[in-house]
Amino acid sequence: MITASCRCALLACCLLLLGNAGAPAWAQPPAEPPPPAPLDAAGLVDLNRAIKAYLEEDRDTAAEIFERLLTQYPQADFRAACRYYLGLIALERGLSSSAAAEAANAQKLPDVAEREATLARVQFEQAQTHFQEVVDVTDPSAEMINAALLLGISQLASDYPGAAEGDPQAAFHLAQRAEETLTRYVTLTEPGTHDRYGHFYLAVARYRLADTYRDQPGRGREYAESLAEAKRNLSRAAALAVDDRAAGRLPPDAFDSFQTVVTYYDALLAVLERDYRRARREFGEVTERAAGTGLAENALTIVNKLNEVETASPAPIQLPIPGPIGPLEVEGRIRMGNWWNSNVILLGKDTQLPRGFRSKEGYQFGLSADLNISRYISKNEAPWVGESLTIGFGGGTANLWQPSIPQFDVNRYPARVYVNWQPVRDLYLGVQYEYSYTQLGHEPFISSQRITPVISKTWRGLAGEDGAAGGAELGRTDLYYSYDIRNYLDRLTNWQLNRDGQYQALGARHTFNLVQARNLPYLAKYFASHERERMLFGDQWLYCYLGYEYRDERTVGTEFDQRGHSLLWGLNVPLPYRFSFGLDGEFAWADYTGASLFDFSRKERADFIQRYDFGLTYAIITRGEYAAMRTLDVKLRGGIELTFQNSNIWDRLGQDVYEYDRAVYGVQLEVGF
Repeated sequence: MITASCRCALLACCLLLLGNAGAPAWAQPPAEPPPPAPLDAAGLVDLNRAIKAYLEEDRDTAAEIFERLLTQYPQADFRAACRYYLGLIALERGLSSSAAAEAANAQKLPDVAEREATLARVQFEQAQTHFQEVVDVTDPSAEMINAALLLGISQLASDYPGAAEGDPQAAFHLAQRAEETLTRYVTLTEPGTHDRYGHFYLAVARYRLADTYRDQPGRGREYAESLAEAKRNLSRAAALAVDDRAAGRLPPDAFDSFQTVVTYYDALLAVLERDYRRARREFGEVTERAAGTGLAENALTIVNKLNEVETASPAPIQLPIPGPIGPLEVEGRIRMGNWWNSNVILLGKDTQLPRGFRSKEGYQFGLSADLNISRYISKNEAPWVGESLTIGFGGGTANLWQPSIPQFDVNRYPARVYVNWQPVRDLYLGVQYEYSYTQLGHEPFISSQRITPVISKTWRGLAGEDGAAGGAELGRTDLYYSYDIRNYLDRLTNWQLNRDGQYQALGARHTFNLVQARNLPYLAKYFASHERERMLFGDQWLYCYLGYEYRDERTVGTEFDQRGHSLLWGLNVPLPYRFSFGLDGEFAWADYTGASLFDFSRKERADFIQRYDFGLTYAIITRGEYAAMRTLDVKLRGGIELTFQNSNIWDRLGQDVYEYDRAVYGVQLEVGF
């Protein structure tokens, strides 16, 4: 008997082109299917020789070997592959005879033309017979595929045995050859125009090409064209099956079987298009229609894989608006919290409390909401975008109330538009414009217009590392520039205190993904006994980040002009029982360029600010956990934020007006979708 590894190799070969996504057809298995004939080393060598001969366009040698293998091993798993390639060879021979018949007609040689036309018709009939055998004879009880869905896109193994030692692109070249042959067959010949199998297998070949193109830089146009043509061929195959049934050429049972296979492949195309709802629905139909068969098991396997992917990276909520406007993607976030602030008004050290204030500290309640609506355009829809293009707009509100110090209630209302472009994989170019209006004490305070371009690069490990397509994400670098025109709306007593002006910042930040949660020693035992938590949180990273920002702020007055530098840093640590610990920090230096109005000797102001934010977060519901809304994310965070500002300015009374300490303790609930 053949070994398990040899059997897997043969099964991969069995659907070299077709099996890239699954078994091409199904039939009810016999009660006790006969065991496959033993395959010795010579048989495996012959199988590879036949495929190699086909790639080298040696039709006679390839056909002889495939036919001999069918005779020697009548019950072998790879017989569907042999039939398929024999069908392609018959097509190529038929196309050659058809071209010869046309040439003979042009030369007015009717006898030769009739003979070649007859040979072509015979070859086309043989091709149709071989293709039908692929559908009718395939053993559905065999495990035909190794389905793996990565980042929501199907990527399935299909290299024939020995490809690793030879041409790693063999499967791709086979798909190209099949597409060329089948295209000529269904477009240039009368039998092919009405052959549902020809259109069906052409759709499969183009599916395979699209699946390969999607990971190749600069092949967006080919990807989109292959996917669109595959959909057209599959639709044509289904329509021809309806015609054949109506004409009595296709029995009802065979029609149902063929339609189920078409539905299966349409679901695979839906996965490539990121239409996961349609994919689930159609795979569900296949599971019901083909219950108890290998095809149904394959469909269920892919749905389970798709569920795993969406658990790890849920697709956003979509509004089903037809193109070109839609579909639109929606995401939002609501936060509410309670805090105790030890220095609400940022009162300086040794500074007297202003009149009208009972205290500098107090209780705070906050509520904010944010909503974004975007249009995602993939290379499938518009090859000219590169990898993807996202256009969106959004808005929100952020409110902080101080019951004991209402003069410092803050109400902010932002609105934005943005564009994110991914010209090549893992490189993002974005720009956002935001207008915001802020009230302080329910009085107008700031009107701001800000534009922020960003360049981001994701860094990955070696291809296939940690099971990720293209490698695990090791980190991310962001470069940004911000240009903000602010108009302060409060009333002034001195023009030198006018803060209207241009606020610019240039920054860089890099995030280092250090270790995934599943690989942390202190979480290994916990995940071993909590499988669901391992699935939901195992891919989270222990990460840190480091950033730098340069600021240049030019105002109408003189008191607040500055050039500053900030060092940003942080750490996030996954913990057991759905907890995580976060630390964010900032060291900021501010060098003001004008003499301060408040300093008794009119020195130029210089500040040093330290900020530390410690937080412990509990994930009530994490993304992918709630099946009815996979993007739902509910967190409860408790923490403390400490700020220490040192300044060289003090007035004639010795009051350090710009130097203060502040501690904010609180708990916040965050709901995202």
